[in-house]
Amino acid sequence: MILIDIGVQDGEREYNHYCYYETFSKDDHDKGKITERTILSEFFGLNLTDDDYFDNDKDSYWNDTSAVYINSVQDISSQELETLRKLEIVY
Repeated sequence: MILIDIGVQDGEREYNHYCYYETFSKDDHDKGKITERTILSEFFGLNLTDDDYFDNDKDSYWNDTSAVYINSVQDISSQELETLRKLEIVY
């Protein structure tokens, strides 16, 4: 199970969203079984392509007028996920 920290830069404002996948591990992410493009596409309801890259580093994508990117991916236990749900950090 993984917890993903998604960054958004909208002009000078930056903020974060969090999501999780119960069927993938950090190792799966590192091996490309689930890509950052897939995560961002699913989270924002987009179909991101190479044309949506924000910069030459290919780490960020355009979402309307904002740059969106993955800050971190980490393994998380079911107990930790339940705590984050109780604190309303993830839904």
